[in-house]
Amino acid sequence: MERGNLRDFSKLKAVTLDEADQMLNMGFKEDIDKILKKVKETTTSPPQFLLFSATVPAWIKALANNYLKPNWHMIDLAKNLKDKT
Repeated sequence: MERGNLRDFSKLKAVTLDEADQMLNMGFKEDIDKILKKVKETTTSPPQFLLFSATVPAWIKALANNYLKPNWHMIDLAKNLKDKT
């Protein structure tokens, strides 16, 4: 985006972040926020936002609250297993 290679998000239908917790752990929060804000501002209709994460700390939920629809759902594939790794 900063180099001008990505400019037009108007027809974007979905945004997927895999390993969102790891990206944020590595210090990419500001970059992710900048990208998602630009997408949200420039799309003609709101895209579907998907976040995939092995762990769901409070800051992942905060990111989800900022960019996902108010009625977003968390799906826990490991359910109540003792060892979720």
